[in-house]
Order: sequence, then structure tokens, then C-alpha cells
Amino acid sequence: MIFSISSKLDKASKITESSFTELDIWERQHIEEWIRTNPEMLGEDLLIVSVEFDRFSSSRDRLDVLALDRSGNLVVIELKRDSVAGYADLQAIRYAAMVSSMTVEVLIPYYITYRKRYDEEILSEGEAQDQIVQFVESDSFSELSNKPRIILCSEGFSQEITATVLWLRESDIDISCVKITPYEVDEKVIIVPKVVIPLEEAKQYLIDIKRKEKIKEQSGRKSRSVTMKILIENELIHKGDKIYLKNGLPPYLQYEEGEPLFEAEITGKLGQSDAVRWAKDGEEYSITALTKKIFKDEDPDKKSRHVLNGNKYWINDAGKSLLEVAEEYLAKNI
Repeated sequence: MIFSISSKLDKASKITESSFTELDIWERQHIEEWIRTNPEMLGEDLLIVSVEFDRFSSSRDRLDVLALDRSGNLVVIELKRDSVAGYADLQAIRYAAMVSSMTVEVLIPYYITYRKRYDEEILSEGEAQDQIVQFVESDSFSELSNKPRIILCSEGFSQEITATVLWLRESDIDISCVKITPYEVDEKVIIVPKVVIPLEEAKQYLIDIKRKEKIKEQSGRKSRSVTMKILIENELIHKGDKIYLKNGLPPYLQYEEGEPLFEAEITGKLGQSDAVRWAKDGEEYSITALTKKIFKDEDPDKKSRHVLNGNKYWINDAGKSLLEVAEEYLAKNI
């Protein structure tokens, strides 16, 4: 319930909710555009990667909005104008299944097309990949999960849909419901979004339970964010330490001891992405950006190589990759 308060703060007037039907608001023409330009309306920070996605083999279906969350999961967003629109849950599950095999490499061209169409921005594959990687707040991100999340967004939800969503959540399917309620105020439409499933009160509890289960499943492997931060915070590496590009190199690169191309130094700048200084040019880079630069510059065919985590290519004096050092520390300190 929403109230309007007078300028003198002495009167409160109830604002009556309306409906999309009464206000002549349509799913694709209006609601989809609101979500596309303001994805935070769904209660979280999302990167929209495509709308009206129809690249399904042997199907003419169109997925309303496809997004990426901060953990690197694809998010299928199904929009409905009202609560009587049936089978929204079934449609969303079908779309999630269809995109579950999608990889970052497959996703990039669709994201490039989306940005060109709506933002008139022409991105290269490398630039598109950089934007995706920078959006995802996890240095352990290497590929899209095969279990996309689902968000149903509507003016309301029938009992059948809410019962189905709750049951799916019990079965470890990440599906939620966001109710968007329209109000007409002084010839303007005010939209009030609210996450109705999961309930806000239970949200943190559910997150904690899932985190605990994930730790058990991974036999002690801890969910974490940035490798370089873990290494520096826990003094696993120090400012001035030398690291070497030597692990898992592409065929056209052969490690040469003492060659500046393959050496870098830890700057120790905790909290910043530019955490290493390259021996070849003395400039500072994030470890992933530097790895990508070297692979690209040294590739005789000049083909873009997808690098999502540079830490696995660089080793310390003990011969272990930085990613391996971080993983071993987490396994022992859960």
C-alpha cells in the first residue's frame, strides 16, 4: 500500500493500485523495455545480454530477456502482463533448458548484436568478453553454469505458479518471482517492484544453506571472489615477488627463462585490479588483462584467445600456479 503525503506533511492520501490492462500497458512494448533499461527493477544487478532471444534450434520460441548475474550465471527472465497468463513457469523452464549448454564463446556474438542494436556500440569479441568478465564479480569465473537462473516477472502470480515455484526451489532450481504493481499518480505511472519469492526474510537463510551444501559437495572447496586478493590478504604472495608465465601456454608460445616477456612482479595493491607490473614494458596490469595481451600480441595468426582467469597461467618460484596456491589455501582453511 502506498500513500501520498501533502507538501505541508499534514495529510496522507492513499494511492490506489491500478493494472496494466487498465493503463493500456503491454508486455513487449512497455514492460520489456523497462526491464531492459532498468534491470535493477528485478531486485538485483544484472547485465542484459539479449532480448527477444530466438536462436533456438527447431523452435520459434522467443525468450523475453536474457541476462547475466554478478556470479556469472545466465538469468532467464520471463515477463507476463497479468497473473492469469498460464504456463509462465513452464515456458521459463523450457528456455532455461535450451540455454543451459551455452558457453561464453557462444554468448559473445549475441551480446555484441544486442549492444549494437540498443546502444549503437560496436564491440569486438575481445571487448565484449572484457565487459562480461568485468561485470562478473568472481575471479574463479571461467565458464557459464549449466543451471541458468529463472526470474518470473508479472503484475501478479496465480496459486498454481507460486506452488510450482516453491516446489522447484525445494528441488534446488533457482527460480524467483518479482511482482510489479502499477499506480497512476498525476497522469504518471509509478511502478513498485517487490520480490515475493523468495521472501526477503528467508533469503539470507536460503543463501547460507546453499553455501553450506556447496561446500560439502565440493569436498571442502570454498566459494570465494578474487584470487589475487586472497593471495595478498593471506600473505601467500608479497609485493616484489616475481611470477612467471609458464603454465598451460598455447603452442605458439615457448617459455624462455630470463625473457622479460614471461616475467612480472607483484605490486601488492590490494583492492585494485592492476596488481602486477610486466617486466617487458614496466606497466601495471590486471593479471588476466596481461595474459590476454601477451597471447594476442604473440599469436602469429592474430586470433582472439579467450582468457577468463589469468592466474592459472602464471607460476610462483615454487612452480605452482597462482590459482593453485589460492585453491590449496582455501581447501585447508574452510
